[in-house]
Amino acid sequence: MPEHIVTLHGRIFLRAEIELLTGLHIGGAAGGLEIGGVDKPVIRNARTNQPYIPGSSLKGKLRSLTEKVHGASQTFKINKDVFVHAPESESEYTQYRAIAGVFGTLPQWGPPGNRKAFTIPTPTRLTVRDVQLTKDSAEELGKMRADLPFTEIKWEAAIDRVTSAAAPRQIERVPAGAVFGPAELIFSVYVGDGELPAEVASLFTHVVEALGHLEDDYLGGMGSRGNGQVRLRGIDITAKRVGTRENEKILAFAENLADLETIDRTALNGWLTDSFK
Repeated sequence: MPEHIVTLHGRIFLRAEIELLTGLHIGGAAGGLEIGGVDKPVIRNARTNQPYIPGSSLKGKLRSLTEKVHGASQTFKINKDVFVHAPESESEYTQYRAIAGVFGTLPQWGPPGNRKAFTIPTPTRLTVRDVQLTKDSAEELGKMRADLPFTEIKWEAAIDRVTSAAAPRQIERVPAGAVFGPAELIFSVYVGDGELPAEVASLFTHVVEALGHLEDDYLGGMGSRGNGQVRLRGIDITAKRVGTRENEKILAFAENLADLETIDRTALNGWLTDSFK
């Protein structure tokens, strides 16, 4: 059998605050059915009761946007109505390396036999942490007069085009102006067979690109109805090699993504490759 070896050379860290420009809804489980209760509650920290952004929601959105940008075929069936991209051959992995090389090829879960077997000798490189409210936002929202702690209720209604009858519902949202952070995205420079550390590190630029698309799109649910517009601020990118006692090396800092884009992309890629030669 061929020997597969993967080596961790270091990690690249991106930290930033996520500011809500419009209300955010990321759904959680309802505590129970109540007359007049909220139809769509938000997810909350069980210990503090504060809303938060799950790392899985943020990572999934970044992956979905990257798939759309690169026009990747939806080959992996998650459930009845949801498909995502997963490479089914080495050539397809190479073609869409910005997806699988960063976010992984996906684990072998879902309905059996829903895809051809294909694996690569490296684990998923991108880790995304859960993002809690900042202390200032938690204090501000805690003082807000509202029906629910830290959140607002948005009323919506579906209108029958023939009878004009309305079907109202209540959507729970984190109000615009709230700030979550620091968000932390960690890119592990895992190097597999036939790969070079500098080449793998350069894949991190696709993470930055995906965050730019996130600002142009939305986070959470019902974005086409105004929810989930976000902006990143205080963006800090650092790197750390394995086996050294050095602190994290600062690669870039910007107040927002627009300022980060003014940093020449070639320069950022050069810093990444120089850090992992």
